[in-house]
Amino acid sequence: MLKRYLLATRPWSFPVSVLPVLVTTAGLFSMGYSVSWLMALWAMAGILLFHAAGNTMSDYYDFVRGVDAQDTYGAKTLVAGEMTAAEMKRFAYILFAVATLNGLAIAWVSGWQLLWIGIAGGLVAFCYSGMKFRALGDLAIFINFGILPALGTAMVVLPHPTGEMADASLYGDALWLVLCFVPITNAVLHANNTRDIQTDLRAGIRTLPMTIGVRASQVVYYVEVLIPMVWVAICIVFGKLPWGALLILLSAPMAWGNCRTMARLTTDKDAINHLDEMTAKLQLVSSILLVAGTMGSVAIRQYFG
Repeated sequence: MLKRYLLATRPWSFPVSVLPVLVTTAGLFSMGYSVSWLMALWAMAGILLFHAAGNTMSDYYDFVRGVDAQDTYGAKTLVAGEMTAAEMKRFAYILFAVATLNGLAIAWVSGWQLLWIGIAGGLVAFCYSGMKFRALGDLAIFINFGILPALGTAMVVLPHPTGEMADASLYGDALWLVLCFVPITNAVLHANNTRDIQTDLRAGIRTLPMTIGVRASQVVYYVEVLIPMVWVAICIVFGKLPWGALLILLSAPMAWGNCRTMARLTTDKDAINHLDEMTAKLQLVSSILLVAGTMGSVAIRQYFG
């Protein structure tokens, strides 16, 4: 039973929510900020809960609106009858409630300004299905897995007097790091929606790939998975990341392989059936390399003075 509920949350997608906190914390640490890694772990747990809630709520609405069927890919929990729609909806609300309570606890420790991040993230997560069906899913992902995690992490991991906002430069530094990870996060959704163009069309919804077409969708995917490689170099030039962050380039062959898979779509309609999962793995590998290179540079700098 527990396994059934765990699989319903789509755990393979969790790196896209947890890793932004880790990347932002490591990046701020490399800039000389004194960060709390314990608070970072707590923030990771919090965003993971909201992500799980958003996934289950999205699957519920996809199912009841006829988007998910026997011939569609992705989560099969409801389609296969492993859970009823009522169970999934109840599970989603429970996850949202737990995530909200956890968020309130973090805000009590870190400062109530964090509530604005939580409220915004909760609203976007709750409205995600409606946004996705109106070609706004990519915007929702950029907000909830990019801007808000970066700003929220900065509020949580940096010590400052409760009830006071930290210096604005802190949040500016945090936002510098967003493009190091969120484009690949968007690529996960984009791969999913590009694969599902026909079934989404049948369901009467509209996603970005449906709006711009297959060829343009392929180009968008290429850009999304390659941007972080370029942006890390830009951050290094402007002193926002150390040279060791270039370790992320070791994931370039994996990114190139994903791009080649997307390119096959024009001749093989089934080529990208699992590209969303492959892109989530790319997110995991690239982010770990980025953090490892960043922290390694800090360690070397501190050791050699």
